[in-house]
Amino acid sequence: MNKIKEFIVPTATLFIICLVASVLLGLTNKVTAPKIEQIAYETQQNAMKEVLPDAEKFGETKSASGCDYSEAYAPDGSVIGYAITAVGKGGYGGDIKLMVGVGKDGKVTSVSVLEQEETASIGGKLMNQDAFLNRFIGVSGKAALTKNGGTIDAVSGATKSSTGLTDAVNNALICFEAINGEEGNGNG
Repeated sequence: MNKIKEFIVPTATLFIICLVASVLLGLTNKVTAPKIEQIAYETQQNAMKEVLPDAEKFGETKSASGCDYSEAYAPDGSVIGYAITAVGKGGYGGDIKLMVGVGKDGKVTSVSVLEQEETASIGGKLMNQDAFLNRFIGVSGKAALTKNGGTIDAVSGATKSSTGLTDAVNNALICFEAINGEEGNGNG
């Protein structure tokens, strides 16, 4: 009987501790989830305004070719471009999520980093350097690093991060082509 008690008491204690921790974690999630969603929404809206500053408003979020996008409208209601959320593979720290502005002419208007896990030293700094991100402005069709025969210079020591950013921009341009294909076919 004593051996059973030695087994049951610690097991029950551990169970109660786990139960209390689980309940507290669930309550914390319930309290913080709306705030996290609000911050994510505001970040998205700010990025959209950053990549297409001439837009008066943005349409509802739609999907095409694995990307989410919103149409950007001029004051007269005409579409002036698209704010496209795209993910690039191949970054040093993992995937890189961007908001890419693409005008009706198919050219990149601006790029804003939404999420990245690059190292703080080089790759992470690259994400906040307008000097690098601005290299994508005006690109259409396909962006490529100079090492791959393109016109975008990678940053020394941050080639993988540069590659991830380029991949994300290319995914946004692929999305733009899909959007135009849908609209041209009357599906968009």
